[in-house]
Amino acid sequence: MKKHRSAALALTACAASLSVAACSAGTPSASSSTASSPAASSAGSSKSPVPIVSSAVPTSGPAIAGRTLQINGKIGSFPVPAAAKIGENMSGGSALLVVFGSVAPADVARFYATALPQAGFTVTTNSLVTQGGQHGAIIQFTGHGFKGNIDSVAQFPGASVAGIGATNVTTVIMSPLSK
Repeated sequence: MKKHRSAALALTACAASLSVAACSAGTPSASSSTASSPAASSAGSSKSPVPIVSSAVPTSGPAIAGRTLQINGKIGSFPVPAAAKIGENMSGGSALLVVFGSVAPADVARFYATALPQAGFTVTTNSLVTQGGQHGAIIQFTGHGFKGNIDSVAQFPGASVAGIGATNVTTVIMSPLSK
């Protein structure tokens, strides 16, 4: 395993934890929004969790250009923003992992709101999430026999993905649907 792959796997774990935290807090789909009150969260013990604020994906602004990335594995290809700098494109068993940088989380969310349906996928969740000082986007989708998660973070503190760095990092993880 190459040195930078361990950083990609650490990023994947971090992004997944942001997704799990958002899901356990009831993060809505792109069609609704909720907000946790910092005052309500701080009223409890000093070990209160950091509030998670979720908002709908902005739909205004110019379209974000895309391109098709050849994926290592069974899916063949997958849409990515044209400005994405690919750091990882790998498969292990039947799971697929793509890591890219250079695209802000809000733009990732906006891009995939239209690119996934155009590529034959169904978007089940698409939200912008803020937790503490961390900003990101969470997208869940299914299609072509796969389920997937896209997690995008504005800052990935404490680690860096080779060739991408630690700013505006996005992971795409896909695995086969259970039968």
